[in-house]
Amino acid sequence: MTPQPALLSLAENSPLLFFIYAQAAEAFIYVNAACLEFFGLKVGQLTIAALMKMVHNDDQLYIRNKFVLLSAGSPIELECRCVRDGHERTLRIHACITIDNGQQLVTGHAEDITAYHAYSRTLAAHGNKKNAILNILTHDLIGPIGSIGNFCDLIRREMKEEVGQRLLKHIDSIQKISKSCIRLMRDFIDQEFLESTAVSMVKRRIDLAAKLNNSVKEYQAMRKELGLNVVCNAHHGPVYVALDEDKFMQVIQNLILNALKFTPEGGTITLDLAEEEQQVIVSLADTGIGIPAKYHATLFDKFSDARRKGLHGEKSTGLGMSIIKTIVEWHEGKIWFESEENVGTTFYISLPKT
Repeated sequence: MTPQPALLSLAENSPLLFFIYAQAAEAFIYVNAACLEFFGLKVGQLTIAALMKMVHNDDQLYIRNKFVLLSAGSPIELECRCVRDGHERTLRIHACITIDNGQQLVTGHAEDITAYHAYSRTLAAHGNKKNAILNILTHDLIGPIGSIGNFCDLIRREMKEEVGQRLLKHIDSIQKISKSCIRLMRDFIDQEFLESTAVSMVKRRIDLAAKLNNSVKEYQAMRKELGLNVVCNAHHGPVYVALDEDKFMQVIQNLILNALKFTPEGGTITLDLAEEEQQVIVSLADTGIGIPAKYHATLFDKFSDARRKGLHGEKSTGLGMSIIKTIVEWHEGKIWFESEENVGTTFYISLPKT
């Protein structure tokens, strides 16, 4: 199968990697210049065996399984890492089966998305830092500001009438400002979460272990300020799952925020990752005040009656857990929890493996 002249000109001048592979002959019958340049090979050297040697060890089984699906007639899209001369680069590959004069061919193209991945990692790192800071602000600022209002109430009750109305007006102003600040912070955090769910799902294969480790770094750095110990047990090597990274990591951040709300000073929050044959399980455990048994059945309902103020007076809309459950289910996963009052709570999320 030879590309038509116009298509051939397009392929030869494109930065995309175009290829045609004859399965019966086990040979590439067409590759463009960009493809040869990416792999640093000549036409005669370009074989499946030579290409697989360049594929990152963690991605080899994944690619073989994908091409089994391709051989069965399903078009495929995948991302994989290639290592050449000690440098790692990432390809996004699209391929399908075509028939030409009775010959079965694999045709497709690939795109070098190394720069895109680096940019995405940078954005994700900034996103994780932003979310952590927001959560820490919620934990550290809303409580003290709420205390200002409480002290105003106390002063009002203990004041003698002869002090006068002017001082009472000043106290009223302090209360209004503190309540306004708390409301603004709560609305901002709630809106951040709600807006993150409104964007379409974009799933890709990511190393979940690395993402979970990164998600707790800011909390660990703020250990003294938080008065809590945040631990992540996901150090046993990469674990690959197809996820919308932004949405799923927002779920993790919100679960951490809930744990911060209901765990007293000196407690511990532990993030774990377990890998099984067909699924991975993420768990987040805290040593907090626990969830009363009467709220267990309705915790994931919209506007659940399980919504409670945090230990520092943090308000809840009751929407958070409902949205978390929805995002997990978008990923074909499940979420559940175990909790005992005055002992702590553990949330579990199971996700199908890539």
